[in-house]
Amino acid sequence: MTNILVNDAETKTKNLLMKCLETAGFEVIITENGLVNVQLAHEKFSTTTESIKSNIQQSIFPSIPRLSEVFEFIELNYHQSISLKEVAQAVGYSSAYLTDLVRRITGKTVNNWIIERRLAAASSLLLETNDSVEQIALDVGYQNINHFYCQFRDYYKNTPRAWRERQRSHALL
Repeated sequence: MTNILVNDAETKTKNLLMKCLETAGFEVIITENGLVNVQLAHEKFSTTTESIKSNIQQSIFPSIPRLSEVFEFIELNYHQSISLKEVAQAVGYSSAYLTDLVRRITGKTVNNWIIERRLAAASSLLLETNDSVEQIALDVGYQNINHFYCQFRDYYKNTPRAWRERQRSHALL
């Protein structure tokens, strides 16, 4: 078991920390007085920072050292309203340069990567929770529910509810 001390963190920051720890394979045992007790949920996860980063990035992002900061920023912030400009500022590039660089290396835009990360998180939540589609859309960073529906339908060729039902029914077979 490991203790992590969180000083002067807002509730939103603490919740983000909990999500990051869970994504990295930790199980949160108890939180009180700014102290968070965690343990590895599965023994197969390593506790080194590099292993945790690589486990997170294996989810959808390619392993490209030159773009690792871009993908890390998206991973940590996709659930918020982030833009190309904010990603570019975070990694020290102009928006135009970053757009060209990411498209040249990956064939996708920064915005495409943000959308894919949000949709990956949404699909996981659709399968793992009974939260409403609207709540899930908000949780993964969409401010406009209709926009979420359109992007989900374009990517998965189905509505979120229908996709959830189909995936769950296939899991039972």
